[in-house]
Amino acid sequence: MAPLISSPAPVSYGAQLTFETLTSEATLRFRPLEDTLLRVIDGVAELRFDGEEHLLGPGGEAIIPAGFHHTLCAISGEARVVTGYRSARTR
Repeated sequence: MAPLISSPAPVSYGAQLTFETLTSEATLRFRPLEDTLLRVIDGVAELRFDGEEHLLGPGGEAIIPAGFHHTLCAISGEARVVTGYRSARTR
C-alpha cells in the first residue's frame, strides 16, 4: 500500500491564473474589480497602459491596478503570457 502524503492546502488569497497566447491584434482589457499581474513567458508583448507603451520580453512583468483600461498584443508572431487576477478588495 502506498504511503498517504498530506500537504497543506494552498493559499491563493482569491488569485487566479490564466495562460494565454497573444497575436499581433491588440485587445482592449478592463478588470474593474481586480488587479492584474502580467508576466511574459515567451516572445515580446506590447502593453499600452495609462497613456504609455511598454515592451515586455520573457520574464518581464507589469501590474495593472483595478479599473484601468489597457491593451495587450504580441510584437511579432506570438507571445505567451501568464496573467494573474486578484480582487482589489484584498489589498
